[in-house]
Amino acid sequence: MPKFKLEDIEDYYTYYVVLIGVSEDLFWNSDISSVGMVAENKTAYENWLAAVREK
Repeated sequence: MPKFKLEDIEDYYTYYVVLIGVSEDLFWNSDISSVGMVAENKTAYENWLAAVREK
């Protein structure tokens, strides 16, 4: 989760879909807690992949 407060649907959409890259279909058709878990996993994977590529 971001270190700033997400206040409305536009904030959530911008953070998860535009910034993190979660699919729009997943965003609109899943509950927000599931979207949050997917975003966390996606971010963790991308961080791991970047670390591997650095080596």
